Order: sequence, then structure tokens, then C-alpha cells
Amino acid sequence: MKHFTEPNGKFVIKIPTEWQYKNIAVGYEQVSPFGFELYENSVGAFQLSCYSDKDKPLNPNIEVQNYDTGKLRFIQQRMDGEGFNIHLWYAIVQDHMFMAKYIYDTDKENTEEVKTELEKAELALSTIELISPDKRELALEFDKYENFMSSLAASFDLKNTVIENGSVIELLIIIANQIDAYLRMAIVMKKQLETNTNRIDIPLLFQCESDVPIMERKIYQQAKDLRIIDGATFDKLEELYKERNKVVHRYIISDFKTRYLYDIVYEYETICETVRQSLKIIEDLQFERGIGIHGNGRNPNEEPTEENVNMLYSQVNDKHLIKDLYRKIKH
Repeated sequence: MKHFTEPNGKFVIKIPTEWQYKNIAVGYEQVSPFGFELYENSVGAFQLSCYSDKDKPLNPNIEVQNYDTGKLRFIQQRMDGEGFNIHLWYAIVQDHMFMAKYIYDTDKENTEEVKTELEKAELALSTIELISPDKRELALEFDKYENFMSSLAASFDLKNTVIENGSVIELLIIIANQIDAYLRMAIVMKKQLETNTNRIDIPLLFQCESDVPIMERKIYQQAKDLRIIDGATFDKLEELYKERNKVVHRYIISDFKTRYLYDIVYEYETICETVRQSLKIIEDLQFERGIGIHGNGRNPNEEPTEENVNMLYSQVNDKHLIKDLYRKIKH
């Protein structure tokens, strides 16, 4: 199963890896209800809403449960009609109400496919927690970190595609992105080690439209200052950055030759591996010292389980939203 975090950090829930979050996929706002259904061969739709007492009055006759509590007790109802069956669950937690629905065509009632999806819905609801306000920032940090890692993984799909297509300029851009990502992750982890904390410096890993960007060359400088990379690596990154800018901004108006691209790509790939190895050293150090992202027993060198692979594939699918890059999930 994979985590879904409400955009403001209000709640977290584990959902099946074979379920796609539909709000973004179909262009809806990221507000209640949050919709999920199978990536392929959809049987029905699971919808989850979370309302505060400021949004609508809460039923005073329903049991009130506590923040940060799993395995909530839900009241169940049915609302069938007009060709659809609706299974309904709801619970009140502190000053919020959860309402969940599973909706499917009436003619699918009692099929094994529907029974299976209803079991998944109940399993997912058993994991939901309303996060207390003082812990929501932590929940969002973990969510942004997970999104960053899945985006990095997704970049390898793009990389493989452009290699197959012989698209050298695109390959150059992707490798540069991966170097930047490795360094950002290394900076986050190095800061965790130096300050003995598990908190994640999210501005390094996620930037929305209104954020002040932390530019690529500033990342190089931070990595050098933190002794993640040495002076020679820093100088090479600066040199390649300038060469890449010639390609992006001055290919037509300069005497830059297409043949030079292949040499630059080779040098970028070589320095990318150097940077990745620098990140690995910090990951291993975190695991050894029990600090930071890998300080909770997450051995960076262990072989991933099938569940881990399925979760990553699901996250990568959510990043791409392109059928041609869809990763098959076993379930």
C-alpha cells in the first residue's frame, strides 16, 4: 500500500498501490472528495471526504474519536438507486468528519471484483488518521520527500526513452536534473547528520510556483561548503553548466557544433555517477548512526521487496500520468 496525504496535512491514509489518485489525473481540484480507482479495468470509485465543523455541522449523536488514532470506528450505510450502488462509511474525529463512499454499477453487485474492491476500501479506511495540528508539518515533509523520490525514479523512464530515441539534448537535460536531485538529497541528509534531526529541509526538495527557487548553481555551492563534493567536482559541474547553457540558449547563435554534445553528455554521465556515490556515502553514514531518513532502520543497501517495487511503480505512474510509461503493478 502507499500513503496519501491530504494536501494540507490534515490526514493520511494508506491506499492500494493499484489505485490511482484521480483528482490530479482528471484535472480536478485537490479538495474533498478525493477520488481513487484502479489504474486499469476500473470496477468502481472510492471517494474520501474530510470536513471540519466550520464546513458543516457535525452530528452530535455520533461518537467522537481522537487525533492520531488508527483503526477508527466507522458507521456504515447503503445508498443504492438509479443504477448505482453506494457503500458509505463515516466517522467523527475531534472537530472533523470523515465520509467515504465506494460507488459501482448496480449490475456488478455481488461480483468477485466488487467484493475485492470493497475489502480494499475497508482495509484503507482502517489506516486513516486525522493528524493533530502540531504534527501536520511533519506529515507534509514525509509526503514531499516521497514525491521527490518518485520523481527521481520517474526521470529514469524518461532517460531510457531518450537514449532509445537518440535525443542527445534531452538526455543532457535529464542527467543535469538527476545530478541536481542527488545533491539536494545529499544536502538534506548531511544537514540531518550535523544537527542530529529527522526533520527534512523541504524547500530543497519541493518548490511550488510561489516559492523563491533555490537554483542549481547554489546547490553546487552548498554541496561544496558541506564537503559533500570536492573542489574538482564543483569546478567540473560549473564548467558543464556553462556548456549546457550554450546548448539551451546559444546553439543557433554561436559556433557550437552538434558533435560537442556527445562529449558533454559523456562527461555529465561520469560526474553524475561521482555525485551519486557521494550521496551513497551519506546514506550509509545515516544508517550507521541512526540519524535522519535512513536512521529508522531503512537500510539503503537492502534489496527491495515486491511490495516496495509495486509502491514505487505506483508512485511513478502518478508522476507520469502517461499510458505509454505505465508500469504494471502486481496485485
